[in-house]
Amino acid sequence: MKAFTILFVLTLFVFSVSADEVKIVKPEEVGLSTPRLQIISNMMHDNIDEKKMAGVVVLVARHGKIAYFETFGQSDIDKPMQRDTMFRICSMTKPVVTLAVLQLYEEGKLLLSDPIAKYIPEFSHPKVIEMLPPGSNPSFRLVPAKRDITIKDLLTHTAGMPYPFASEWYPKDHLLHQMHVLYEEAGISSGMYETEGTIGDMVKRLARLPLASQPGEAFIYGLAADVQGYLVEVVSGLKLDDYIREKIFNPLKMNDSYFFVPEIKQDRLSALWKSDWHGKLEKVSDGAHREGDYVYSPTFQTQGPKTFLSGGVGMVTTAYDYFRFAQMLLNKGELDGVRLVSRKTIELMTTNQIGKHSEITLHDEGWKFGLGLGIQADREHNVDAGDVGTFEWAGLYSTRFSVDPKEEKITIFMSQTHPFNYHFDLWDKLLVLSTSSIAD
Repeated sequence: MKAFTILFVLTLFVFSVSADEVKIVKPEEVGLSTPRLQIISNMMHDNIDEKKMAGVVVLVARHGKIAYFETFGQSDIDKPMQRDTMFRICSMTKPVVTLAVLQLYEEGKLLLSDPIAKYIPEFSHPKVIEMLPPGSNPSFRLVPAKRDITIKDLLTHTAGMPYPFASEWYPKDHLLHQMHVLYEEAGISSGMYETEGTIGDMVKRLARLPLASQPGEAFIYGLAADVQGYLVEVVSGLKLDDYIREKIFNPLKMNDSYFFVPEIKQDRLSALWKSDWHGKLEKVSDGAHREGDYVYSPTFQTQGPKTFLSGGVGMVTTAYDYFRFAQMLLNKGELDGVRLVSRKTIELMTTNQIGKHSEITLHDEGWKFGLGLGIQADREHNVDAGDVGTFEWAGLYSTRFSVDPKEEKITIFMSQTHPFNYHFDLWDKLLVLSTSSIAD
């Protein structure tokens, strides 16, 4: 056991890519403008100086090469942000877990049209909640689902499984409030804090609860990704972190990506900061915090039982590692001669899979949803984001990535700032600046 531990530690050091080893090209080599990229630096410095956020890493790549990889501010008190700083990426976990499901799909182990009850029997005969008029007692009734929940419903968030804290985002929505009450009573976790048991334990409890909508009839962002994570475990026979490490992290050489950070790397994990975006900035203390219906903990990936592998929000990574994942997507499933999935599967991920349903989280009209990814469907409604076909997603602690296939451009923004909605304006401006830096 001792020899194994020593070997594991040595492996972490030998195979990790240091900041000095990351090759950065001159922007003009890939058709970008150095002076225009400098505007990004000026904007980030301004936000740090105004104490809107403590620190950030920004990476811009084009044609498969990193042309801009800059750090700003601090990751912790008196600790400068570094290129190899690690971030809790929260919902940027979802595209990774979606890819895992699609690998199993390509291996013939499941179909997207399969009912999830085929693999997780607890989801047989689902019920759907229907709210009754205000003042009614009881306030809701349960009706049978019109059809089974499918794996595609999970991948497109049309399975009717909101987050417990969605009621905090939409305080006037009585349905989401009722779902929050049911989730609290059943011990359903968002995955943002330490909790006992495994993802399988929680998913089985979730399966006994009603859905917030009929399967396939509404986009409701939330816990479907955690069901995906458990589905990967059931179908592959591996724990979620073991599967992701073996089938995704290792082939992509994402050597600084984890669900739970090894002790020898924990000093590289950024602190979490709370900001009002007007100059009031403070470090969030360790342990769980409750704000209304929202519970979160900055120490989830380093402390606690370390048994709950959240398929929705569980990953920690670096800007460089996530760039490698994003580049694989841009390359239609391949990176450095290693293919993870086929071109056709990436096309499924990156085209609209929700029809006319509106995408309700993070984006306005003009955005749709593929499999695990938001897709820009037009520029009429949102002219700031980029070309039609651009795909992206974000994380609750203010991380975000964007891939523009037309320009072969990747933009990555990594901060650890709560609440996340305050950075939207900055993110939109960053995308404008990264796009306007194109000079060929």
